[in-house]
Amino acid sequence: MSDKLFKSLLFKSARIQQEIEREQSKLWPDSWRLIKLKKIRLAIRDRMERIIQIGAKGAEKRRLQPVKITMPRRRTAHNH
Repeated sequence: MSDKLFKSLLFKSARIQQEIEREQSKLWPDSWRLIKLKKIRLAIRDRMERIIQIGAKGAEKRRLQPVKITMPRRRTAHNH
């Protein structure tokens, strides 16, 4: 449930950010609309932060193990 909610909030936050940028790019931006959009975006981010904190507490209980991540080697002129 929290994964779907988090993704939904992330998408909404991105849409709100686009609206903020669109409004700011206008010749005469509506300052009240900008304030409202920014408050909404902050509320969404606060909710996302709570989800992350809850997830971190759950991870501590499960004792997750680190995963080794390997990066593919970049090809150079010397190794074909």
